[in-house]
Amino acid sequence: MAVSYKVIAKGNPSKPNAPKKFYASTCSSGEISLRDLAKEIAEISTMSLPDVIGVLESVVMLIPKHASQGRIIRLGELGSLRISISSEGSDKAEGVNGSKIKSSRFIFTPGKELQKTLKNLDFVRA
Repeated sequence: MAVSYKVIAKGNPSKPNAPKKFYASTCSSGEISLRDLAKEIAEISTMSLPDVIGVLESVVMLIPKHASQGRIIRLGELGSLRISISSEGSDKAEGVNGSKIKSSRFIFTPGKELQKTLKNLDFVRA
């Protein structure tokens, strides 16, 4: 199976008068819901659909709890999640405090199996 891409033109924000360059950008072929994933898992395992949904919903419920405690959430071969922050700089270490933090976000690091997927992709222009 190949990943579809389209060609898009992007300008350089720091040089608005410069000619635009063209880049490849992935095209989504749809999406799959957590419930649909649960159905597929139930079909290939001995667990029932309600059991799978319960487990997945529990994971969704517990990730914020542990992430907000500063933990890295290891999800086996799937990968890991952690929180990253961005802050304003200060001339002195004493000047850095919580008010200097501008934003926070989740960082997902894929596991080895997901990394293998990226190495074996085929691409086709949409």
